[in-house]
Amino acid sequence: MRLRKTAFLLVFVFTTTSTISAQTYREFVALVEVYRNTKGYNWTESWDLNTPMTTWKGVTIKDGHVVGLDLSNNNLEGKIPLTLINLKHLKHLDLSGNKLKGRLPGGIGRMTQLYTFNVSNNGLSGKIPRGFAKLAKLKSLQLANNNFEDFRGLEEIKKHQLVFFDMNSDFKHLQLLSLKSQNVRMANLEYEDIE
Repeated sequence: MRLRKTAFLLVFVFTTTSTISAQTYREFVALVEVYRNTKGYNWTESWDLNTPMTTWKGVTIKDGHVVGLDLSNNNLEGKIPLTLINLKHLKHLDLSGNKLKGRLPGGIGRMTQLYTFNVSNNGLSGKIPRGFAKLAKLKSLQLANNNFEDFRGLEEIKKHQLVFFDMNSDFKHLQLLSLKSQNVRMANLEYEDIE
């Protein structure tokens, strides 16, 4: 019954709005899946799925596409859905400080616009997907305080690609940051280039 209700809601929302691209529809579905898979009804700041995406807390939209998703410290529980990779215009993703479990979605390398990626302070586990090496624009990667077991997915990241890296774990094969380097910037990194 709940699935029918969600399907009806999706059809209703998109038949009552103006023309919408297939990509924007995929982005909407991806956000609804994030909501459903992480028990959105229990979030500290929940979304009203009957309102436009532009009103949803933590969602930043530019030129009709989702470019920012900040659901940090919002009581998310469950697994990160694979449909998250449909947010192809996403520049900033922050799911830190929640109760997320399971693995990071494979196919992360398709999110080629990512600039910041933060899933620290959750209960994530398993392998780090190899796709991070394909994220040429990625500058901030935060994976600390999780239960990852295999970090080989990070080995292909170029040495000076990141300006902020936090894994909070020994990883001897990866030397990404030199704190003496002039290109290590912390201020305003999270939302740089959204607007």
